[in-house]
Amino acid sequence: MKWMSELLLPVSRGKPGKIRDRGLGRIVQGGYALWNPNDGTVILTPMGKELYSRAEKFLLNALSGFNPQPIDTCGSSRGALDAAVRVVRRAGDLPLLLAERTRDRLELLGLHADAEAAMEMCSDALRATGSAVCAFDVRLRRADRLLETGYAIELCARTETPMRSENGFACPDCGWLGFADTPCRHDGEELAKSEPAELTLTPTPDCSTIEDLCAFFGISPAQTVKCMIYAVEGRGLIAVILRGDRQVSLEKVRAALGGGAVRPAERSELAVAMGDSAGYMGPVGLPAAVTLLADASVPGVQNVVVGANKAGYHYTGACWGRDFETSSVFDLALVQEGDRCPVCGSPLKAAELRRVARFHPVDPVCAAEPSLTFFNGQRKAHVPAWSAELDLTAFLSAVAESCDTLPRELAPFDTFVCWDGDEAPAALSRVIEALEGRGLSVVADDRGGKAADREAEAAALMPPQTVRFSAGDAPALTVTENGASREYEIEAFIASPEA
Repeated sequence: MKWMSELLLPVSRGKPGKIRDRGLGRIVQGGYALWNPNDGTVILTPMGKELYSRAEKFLLNALSGFNPQPIDTCGSSRGALDAAVRVVRRAGDLPLLLAERTRDRLELLGLHADAEAAMEMCSDALRATGSAVCAFDVRLRRADRLLETGYAIELCARTETPMRSENGFACPDCGWLGFADTPCRHDGEELAKSEPAELTLTPTPDCSTIEDLCAFFGISPAQTVKCMIYAVEGRGLIAVILRGDRQVSLEKVRAALGGGAVRPAERSELAVAMGDSAGYMGPVGLPAAVTLLADASVPGVQNVVVGANKAGYHYTGACWGRDFETSSVFDLALVQEGDRCPVCGSPLKAAELRRVARFHPVDPVCAAEPSLTFFNGQRKAHVPAWSAELDLTAFLSAVAESCDTLPRELAPFDTFVCWDGDEAPAALSRVIEALEGRGLSVVADDRGGKAADREAEAAALMPPQTVRFSAGDAPALTVTENGASREYEIEAFIASPEA
């Protein structure tokens, strides 16, 4: 049993005013953490450390089928990778799952002898993690992403103003979640079909932007196709075309090309390949040295305006299949508000998302590490590896937002005991002894005070069970658990093995 007066547990009766994240605000209000707005971090109190440790243990238990091995690399520059290259020597050492707690993150590194098996291991670990978190009524969704570091799968919850929030998109009907870089072929409203017009070279002075071009012709951006030129390591220049109301995702371009560095072409590079046509580039008559890629929004367009690859000029009446075409069609555009949900077709809305976990089915650092090898019985082979980062603060904040009390699996103590006034009840020690005899850990509020204050602090602590001594001619206990309260006579409560 622990006394409140002996703990650094700065519980507050009121909600923190400067924390926008509702779940994190409840953790701070309960005294488990202090919020440091200067760098967006949490400072854990002793009970907060226990809360986070129990969260870590809970998640590792959910992954027990993979036999996770908790390690501490003590600040080694590459973390678990430095351990893996020293541990894995032969096929018998695999599969292996290394787990390391770094501040408020739980980092996983999974290794297997076979690339396909490693990806399956990652997928199974993702499902196990998601199921464990959802057990606390947290509504998680999977969101696929194409990041600069490679393909990633995230487990996210939609919430208002989360800490470390990320701007994303949500379907108001089916709940689908995604980000701007989520693979999601654009399926917007089709433009009205019309008879193909004649391709006409038209002077367009001072119209080097989509906005200027639309104002000049009195059209919408969807009636244009823009052309962006990029330099690709080892492949020269590529042209990416997409409808004028879309934006290019460099990560999707990298993925379409199978990796490699991609950057906007410099003006000098454009001049060599295309002359002085910056701001007026288009897919009609591209030099053979420039590879053409089309976003999925382009095939089928008719009578659109495109650059003429000549300063001050555009083509009108351009049609896919007649004037320009490519077999290299990919999802190359950023997702944006109003796009159709890939599941149910409803328009997507902007949303703030709380990322609880990020999984890399192929860890990019491990994939580039030549010393991560093992002997497979015939020769040395590279070890396929996946990785994940579980955000304990995001996990606990999501739980605190969804639950009225902390689940017993996570709570740093089981029962909070309090009473009205400054004088401790005569039966206090016996009640606490009875609780501990049932295997419950107890925190007792020995600071005294008004009943309303004690009730407010008990609610802020979010304990799984609260036992409150009621004053009066016949003292009794009020036990609150799972949102329901029940009164007991003190002697009956002490005698009962299940109360």
